[in-house]
Amino acid sequence: MHPSNRLRIAAILLAASGSLALGCVSETTRADALMRNTSDAQASAPLGGEALAQRKVELARAFRDLSHFNTTLESLRWREDREGTYLFSDFVGLHLEKQVFPMLGGEWQSRHPEVAALDADVRLAVAELWMRTGSGSQTDRMLDDIEERFSGRDEMLVSYPLGSQSTLREAVAHLRDRSWWDR
Repeated sequence: MHPSNRLRIAAILLAASGSLALGCVSETTRADALMRNTSDAQASAPLGGEALAQRKVELARAFRDLSHFNTTLESLRWREDREGTYLFSDFVGLHLEKQVFPMLGGEWQSRHPEVAALDADVRLAVAELWMRTGSGSQTDRMLDDIEERFSGRDEMLVSYPLGSQSTLREAVAHLRDRSWWDR
């Protein structure tokens, strides 16, 4: 085969692969746009069956991850590693924004008897993280939100302080006391 023909074939293959790649990117972009455009009604619709079981798994995983993040921040603070604390706090903020907050967007799971305690656990862990990173106003807002969401269910058992159990009322009071102490 003549070298100029090889170059033409290579150019055609390169152009074809580039257009295929662009086609994939545009499909992904369209899918992302559709996902962002889900309505609030869809986000707040209660789940059942397998979807509810999956949400339980997601909330339990989020709580476990946030518990580990809190332990890491406590260790960094104990070692007085300011740079590590700063860098890890940035990572935690991105994780909350991308993974946790979309999961906590709906109101239904705070009322659903099967996942309400897990929902409260995750929210308390987020408040603890914010307290550890020095975001007192965000901690207070989360605690206000928890009190509003779970109004009348103060005696619900939650996994807070991390590693133990208490009532929701005790957990919120404990976090409020600690957030003022740590400022």
